[in-house]
Amino acid sequence: MEPGNLQKNLRLLTSYADSIAGICRRLDVNRQQFHRYLSGSARPSVRRMQRICDFFGVEESEILMDHTQFREIIAIRRRTGAPVDPLGTFIAGLHRINPRSTRQLEVYLGFYYTYFRPVEFPDLVLRSLISVFSRAGFVYCKTIENYSAIKRRSRRILKYTGILYHTGERIIVHEREAHVGQMMWTTVLLPPRPDQTSVMSGLTLGVSSGIGRDVACYRVIWEALGDQVDLRAALAGAGLYDLNSPVIPQDIRAAISNDATDREGAFVARPWVNALK
Repeated sequence: MEPGNLQKNLRLLTSYADSIAGICRRLDVNRQQFHRYLSGSARPSVRRMQRICDFFGVEESEILMDHTQFREIIAIRRRTGAPVDPLGTFIAGLHRINPRSTRQLEVYLGFYYTYFRPVEFPDLVLRSLISVFSRAGFVYCKTIENYSAIKRRSRRILKYTGILYHTGERIIVHEREAHVGQMMWTTVLLPPRPDQTSVMSGLTLGVSSGIGRDVACYRVIWEALGDQVDLRAALAGAGLYDLNSPVIPQDIRAAISNDATDREGAFVARPWVNALK
């Protein structure tokens, strides 16, 4: 590898982007540090190199190759056109509306239990485990739902992947079931007050995992577990519980009730109020 190829190739890739500031924001890298990569005065770590390659859609072996060859490869790819990703473009657009989204979500990284009453099991509470993490300038989540208590289900463990963004007022979560992809959910969460940072309430709307694939909307609670957990124990706590189970706190049980009062006039999210205070 000729010295300077990485510098030249990285400069070529950035020339196709809207701005270096946008690249740095999505890569979650300091702008001054990124300029050092462009000038050749510093080299990315192994982990950051992988993130840069993933971001630009190239292999590490390609970004390190002779600049003339690399320029030809990029020119061919641009002529053939990259696959259109309308959802990715949509999400990126949301982040441009609120460029502080990732920073505002930093305090929410970690693990959560979520609680709601699924339409296919109205007398039970589903407690799921969610991991919220940051990567390449965006905030993602992974969810595990455990239906092992229901023997007749063909799939007793469901996994979802999703992305979060902060509108400046609310937190939006888009998720898709990872195996078949037919179940998709959108959740809107009310950020907690400063004195109630461990719990968020909101509404979740999507396609249920039941045979009928019902379109359902539930009240939902996210209960923070922290950024370091005993993963085995946390997974063991995920599952279906009887509505009166002592495992489900009384205030959470009340908060996920899917009733609507006459004064509400619609099915709305209710701000979290700890009933035991």
